[in-house]
Amino acid sequence: MLENFVILNYLSENERKNLELFCQERFLSKWEILFKEWDEANSMYFLKKGSISIHKSINWQKVVLWKVIAEEIIWEMALFWRIWTRMWTAEALEDCELITIADFSIKELTNKNPVLLSKIQAIIEERIIKNKIVENQINNNKIQINVNK
Repeated sequence: MLENFVILNYLSENERKNLELFCQERFLSKWEILFKEWDEANSMYFLKKGSISIHKSINWQKVVLWKVIAEEIIWEMALFWRIWTRMWTAEALEDCELITIADFSIKELTNKNPVLLSKIQAIIEERIIKNKIVENQINNNKIQINVNK
């Protein structure tokens, strides 16, 4: 189930199999919302197929921050920042297949595997930088707010 995700290459086969015990497959239809801004964060997702728009409401406008594509992770930030709520909305841009991983299982695994934790932290840092760039551009009126799907 998790064999195609490069970020998990650092896990032993046994660790990966144990993690799979706490995973569930989930399917989204085009335009379906995976979660909304301010929802409770209790899972992390691996996107197997499709793409998902990550957007936020700024001044009551929908602002697209980035797009997640197949074989990437989603919503590691809320779990590892200790915010406990989602700061963005995730919406399917096409039919998607995901793997849902309960927060306690991924946290336990990263506690035992510092390489995996550092990989997730690097993704978080990259996304924080991208978010700040977009928000600065919006605040400086340098980009048009995307209100269309």
